Amino acid sequence: MTLQGKAVLVTGGATGIGRATVLHLAEHGARVFAIGLDAAEASGLPAGARFQEVDVRRDDQVRAAVAEAQAAFGRLDGVVNAAGVYHQGKRLEELSDAEWDATLDVNLGGIFRVCRAALPVLRRSGGGSVVNIASVHAVATVPGVPAYAASKGGVLALSRQLALDYAQDGIRVNALLVGSVDTRITRSVVEAAGGPEALGLSYDRRTIARIAQADEIAAAIAFLISDAASFITGSGMTVDGGMTALLF
Repeated sequence: MTLQGKAVLVTGGATGIGRATVLHLAEHGARVFAIGLDAAEASGLPAGARFQEVDVRRDDQVRAAVAEAQAAFGRLDGVVNAAGVYHQGKRLEELSDAEWDATLDVNLGGIFRVCRAALPVLRRSGGGSVVNIASVHAVATVPGVPAYAASKGGVLALSRQLALDYAQDGIRVNALLVGSVDTRITRSVVEAAGGPEALGLSYDRRTIARIAQADEIAAAIAFLISDAASFITGSGMTVDGGMTALLF
């Protein structure tokens, strides 16, 4: 697996899975352009990684960032869509339009806008790889997360469809169905529940459905970005520590 010299755009690059991905890609020789909501959270990123404040709900900001990444690197070989939000605790009838729209607009709309801007750049670069962060909620969900589950199901479907449309351009598109990951979002959910055991989860590496470290997800993302995954496209690759195996 080689990432040396690849130019990759990472959304949500200041925190969580996105941040771990920036660190992992840069460590393995990739040139990384990270975008996120708050530059203050981007401290500690590798010196060679670039960062720009971008709200993925804003098409003008997304297009400007993609253009800046192309100008900086002269090409794009990969895109990782890791920006996302998670809201829980309400059934569908309790959701406001604003809550529904906010979740769908970041988790699914953000990928739409980033891919719309970046896919032509990947094509001009001779092809590449897009990795969209979905979730096990796309196939097996829990109570109280209707907007989140819908958004992640959309990410999986959109990724498969884009794989069909862009294969002719040498562009692979995959979704990553992740389980519980030790990020700010997951920690807040675990704390609210009173600990991982209350959710049937654990940090113990010897257990099924444990909570992963973000760098474990980053390693799977790096594989899909690399040429080692040249025959993988249109896939919903499950990286969940066995969570869905346990559920099904």
